[in-house]
Amino acid sequence: MSRLGDLQRLREVLLESIDEAPADKRAPLAAQLRATLAEIESLDEDAKAGDPVDEIAKRRAARRAGTA
Repeated sequence: MSRLGDLQRLREVLLESIDEAPADKRAPLAAQLRATLAEIESLDEDAKAGDPVDEIAKRRAARRAGTA
């Protein structure tokens, strides 16, 4: 499984654990959930950003299409 997939599974486990945990045990789980969500968001942004080489290729293709 990928890092993103592992984090998404951890997110689900944490959500279930928070629901089932006594009130005095929820704070550390919530903190871990926040950290996990931030990392998931970071990985999603990295995936959306794409590879710099791909970006250069897209720009070149767009320029060629514009001159044709």
